[in-house]
Amino acid sequence: MRFWPKLQPHAIGRARRCVLAVLGVAGAATILRPQISSALVVRGDEMLYMARTARALVLYHRALFFDPDNAAAADRYVFVSMTTHRRTALEDAVVLATSFLRRHNGNATILMDRALCNRSLGRQRAAELDFVRADMERKNAAALVFAGYAALRLGDPSRARHWWRMSLNEHPDYTPAEKALRRR
Repeated sequence: MRFWPKLQPHAIGRARRCVLAVLGVAGAATILRPQISSALVVRGDEMLYMARTARALVLYHRALFFDPDNAAAADRYVFVSMTTHRRTALEDAVVLATSFLRRHNGNATILMDRALCNRSLGRQRAAELDFVRADMERKNAAALVFAGYAALRLGDPSRARHWWRMSLNEHPDYTPAEKALRRR
């Protein structure tokens, strides 16, 4: 017993077949958004390995279009943007990281990336706050050492020493914090 009548290809018509194909692809893209996003991140990584930074950034950005919650794509976009040392790329990275953090408050990796971008832009106070937040989310001695240096650039050596001591409290054998305290 047949539920659907057997249709001949000429019975549907080209326009309708085209519409059905487009709807099928759109439906698949909607369902497979996270997988497409992850594939774009992998392709972006390949471009990065080939030293094609601009192309990698485009692919990471496209991955975020498909899945705005893809932490790997956000991390790579922000970090690679930072490595370009271009002001516009740094500012775009800060905007993207801020947008991501609004949806995923407390992602320590993205907080560190945004802090590093802010530091490169000369926004020492914003960098210090993000470094401290990154440490609060996931104990990270390096984040507190960076926070100390940001405080030092802001002209507050006592606050810098405070962050370095905090770093040593969390990780007693952390050499960069020991060296920073010895120098100041």
